[in-house]
Amino acid sequence: MEPNPSTAQARAMADELHRHGVSIAVIAPGSRSSALAIALDSHPGIETRVALDERSAAFFALGHSLASGLPAVAVCTSGTAVANFLPAVVEADLSMVPLILFTADRPPELRHVGANQTIDQVGLFGQKVRWFCDVGLAEADRDLNSYWRTTISQAVARAFGHGSRPGPVHLNLSFREPTVPVQDDGRTSSPGYGFSIAGRDGGEPWQATETARPGTADLGAVGGRAVIVAGQGDYDAEALLGVCQELHLPVLGTALSGLRGRGVVSTYHHLLIDGVPGGLSPEAVVTIGHIGPSDRLRTLLECDVPQVHIDRWGAWRDPFRRSTRVLQADPVDTLGTARGASREWADAWTAADREMRRSLDGRIDSEGSHSGPGTAHRLNSAGLDRLAVASSMPIRDVDAHWVSKALVVANRGASGIDGFVSTALGAATATGPLVALAGDLSFLHDSNGLVMDEHPDAVFVVVDNGGGGLFDLLPQSEHAPAFEKLFVAPHGLDIAAVATAHGISTAELDAPGDLAGEVSARIEQGGVHVVVVPVDREEDLKLRRSLDEVARSAVASL
Repeated sequence: MEPNPSTAQARAMADELHRHGVSIAVIAPGSRSSALAIALDSHPGIETRVALDERSAAFFALGHSLASGLPAVAVCTSGTAVANFLPAVVEADLSMVPLILFTADRPPELRHVGANQTIDQVGLFGQKVRWFCDVGLAEADRDLNSYWRTTISQAVARAFGHGSRPGPVHLNLSFREPTVPVQDDGRTSSPGYGFSIAGRDGGEPWQATETARPGTADLGAVGGRAVIVAGQGDYDAEALLGVCQELHLPVLGTALSGLRGRGVVSTYHHLLIDGVPGGLSPEAVVTIGHIGPSDRLRTLLECDVPQVHIDRWGAWRDPFRRSTRVLQADPVDTLGTARGASREWADAWTAADREMRRSLDGRIDSEGSHSGPGTAHRLNSAGLDRLAVASSMPIRDVDAHWVSKALVVANRGASGIDGFVSTALGAATATGPLVALAGDLSFLHDSNGLVMDEHPDAVFVVVDNGGGGLFDLLPQSEHAPAFEKLFVAPHGLDIAAVATAHGISTAELDAPGDLAGEVSARIEQGGVHVVVVPVDREEDLKLRRSLDEVARSAVASL
């Protein structure tokens, strides 16, 4: 006998989540979601974290899912709390990250009558979720165990991409009081729930589902001097690299490809400074997954040659509308059908990449002041296993200067700066200690993410240039009136003081060469730390322009 229907429903659903491999739930406190929060926290197989801010809770869950590949759960109460899940839903949708959202709701009799903390939550996220279910009320006189458990089975399957592609799912759960595990909470009473809520024997899920991989598409017409651009996607990175090496096809691997430090070309942003160098002009280009953020890749993707995009889930990633073929297929198997090239073709790209990297590193190492590119470059020496990167300039600097084999994660679906602190902390719960590289604005935007009941081990390296330094590189810097006010938006805040107010250990970096040692030491200490890198915007801009000139000289010497 369960004390009331709401508790029975919550306990059955929590248990079924565990049977499907869900191991973590991030809870934003609230009254209407009490039954679910208590059930999840009481389940021995589910770890719970509590975040004060619903937006941060959703991004924390997203970060865990992004790093682990397994769906995490985010839970909130009714009303505007639900609306705060939207930014993370958008990111999970576009980046195809499995995520399960539980939003508590008022029972039907309290909807549309002006009841407190009640909004229309039905279908609130629209087509941004893979599946929505308005689960309905638990009733004392109905055996709903199979309904609750199959709903969870379907939710997990949909999050993994069953019937579509991976992404967020939304379960809206109406709860009548009592929502605490008693029959009478002092203001509301309910009969007990007399039906069994047991799951299947042996800990098996109620419904097991499988999502099959697509087959192989034929690339036989593509070959010779082809270039492979590998981005963030669902494929076996090591196997892909092996196939390309056998075929002597150069791989341009983005920072999020999982291929850096493994012989791929990483300096394409600077190699393509003025277009594709003559000796490196391809006869075909094959892109895999999401290939941002370098805008200079456009010159390669607009070459008048066959342009093929391969994605396991059929995601349409063709922003320049130049693809001649878009294939939903397994990238590794499909590349295996391409015609090979001569060893000299791959060697030409490798030699160009090596020379460009030597030139860029030499210029950065000669600089005595802090900079965005220098920070990304020097983190290579910190011995990291994992790096989370914020949008705007940090991801661009990492994409241009990262050579380590460390796993890199970032929110590149919608490329927003919101929710980064929470995303990084959520990723750390899945992967272990990591370093998170942020700009000052992305750190401040989600400083609420530091308000957690428990912190994983993470070191935040915050490049503080006093505002939106990215705009110095954009047309607004020359043509927008009130440029500083409207675009740089200088905040005038002490980043270290903000972190200290949250009880976080901080340090402000002195010499650029101290970065790797400082970060390594703080990883060893454990806990959450913030290392502030003070950057002068003008000096940073000068370095970026000088790196472009170095790139032009290196290309001219090829």
